Amino acid sequence: MTNEIADFRLGEYERASALQQSAQRVIRFWEALAARDLSFLLLIGVWLLVAVPPALFHGYHYVEGLTVTIAQSALDDGNWLTPHLYNFRFIERPTLLSWLIAAMSLPSGHVVPFIARLPIVLSLLAGVLLVWRALRPVASREAAVFGAALFLASPIVMRYYATSVADMPLAVILFGAFLVWWRSYATGRISVGRWIGIGGLLALAALLKGPQPVAYFMLGLLTFVAMTSTWWQIPGLVLAGLLAAIPAGSWYAYVFVPGDQGEWLRYTRLASNGIALPHPFANAADFFFETLPAAFLAGALLITGARSVKQTVPQNFILALSCYAFACTSIILFWPAEVNPRYILPMVLPLCVLGGIAYDALSERRTVLVASGVCITIAFLGYAAVHSIVDGMIKPAYIRSKIASAQIAELVRNAPAPIYRTNMYAGLNEFSYVPLRVRTIDPNTVSTIAKPAWIAVPEKDAPEMIAQGKGRTKSFLVLDRAILLRLE
Repeated sequence: MTNEIADFRLGEYERASALQQSAQRVIRFWEALAARDLSFLLLIGVWLLVAVPPALFHGYHYVEGLTVTIAQSALDDGNWLTPHLYNFRFIERPTLLSWLIAAMSLPSGHVVPFIARLPIVLSLLAGVLLVWRALRPVASREAAVFGAALFLASPIVMRYYATSVADMPLAVILFGAFLVWWRSYATGRISVGRWIGIGGLLALAALLKGPQPVAYFMLGLLTFVAMTSTWWQIPGLVLAGLLAAIPAGSWYAYVFVPGDQGEWLRYTRLASNGIALPHPFANAADFFFETLPAAFLAGALLITGARSVKQTVPQNFILALSCYAFACTSIILFWPAEVNPRYILPMVLPLCVLGGIAYDALSERRTVLVASGVCITIAFLGYAAVHSIVDGMIKPAYIRSKIASAQIAELVRNAPAPIYRTNMYAGLNEFSYVPLRVRTIDPNTVSTIAKPAWIAVPEKDAPEMIAQGKGRTKSFLVLDRAILLRLE
């Protein structure tokens, strides 16, 4: 019996030893790959591979049509400060990204997909640079490259490699403001000028999606101030907040007409009809898997690695990153309304920096854990590369909006008539490709419009409208969650 126990323990030890050896080989492989002088060029190559093909070949998806149509309406109708979707007034928030795309498209007069996505692709690169730059002074070269790779490997980031929505540039600008603050704080030189610069960055963030996302910076720093009793920073935070509020507040005052407050309450999830029971545990699980593998390494560092952090990591740096990452996210977890994972994109960059610090801190004591993180990162980046190349150019599902837009143009060319839609999202991505004038109308006024006409309606409304047409309304084309009908 004693021999059996001994044999069992020896077998367990051998399996553990083999696992350790495999983990060490993985780490040696990463060090050989990332410790070279030109290792950063590897990140640039990965960025080009995963971001540029979708920007060139992927059809409009998600709500890209919203960004593009606002930009095109600014070019066509001069609706710059008050955003419009054709004739529909869109005032739920400022739209700095659409204004930038419209300005870039002025020479041609029409928004093309690559121009619409270029700010996002460049923001992705800026995020890689910021994570790498935040780590390089405090961590090894391979840890800095690893942290930047974690950013590209996060599932929530993959979704926005080349998606023309404001969330990616917003996250990058906010983290840029955080790094400006941290370097000033760490060197003891937070001047009024630095606070003004921070306020300018926060103002850009507020013009991208409204004032709410700025809470990532403000709540994070206020939490840090409270935990470190550095109350002398409060006047600077107030100054930065005021500077951030001026441009956004001016925009809201400019576009306001009575009744807009209801739309703003709806957008900020504060309207009574948007209230729902919070589900923090489901949100937490969702957020964790959307930010893998960065969340995995950052959590391991915070739980196990405090004593083994390299001496090059400044005092309170990990605390500052944690406050910035988790203060606002904790509130989102319990927000009593629908929560979208994109709301936590600003959390990803500090998590990646923590993941880079974890690489140095745990690679000797927790070899298997770090090697697992490296393997997950490489696997995710490999998937992203294949997805980028194959889907955008080969799979029809990823160019569906392009195909549908060509079909719409052909139908209208063969049977000319005005185009309407009963919902601002009906045909949103498809109409964004073609220079067609589209009017958004109330569903109750469909019977009053002149016939013949084309009309895009939500999929659920199409059967009733066809029945009411008594043979004079026919379905011609299935769009994304909408149907294009012909009214005679």
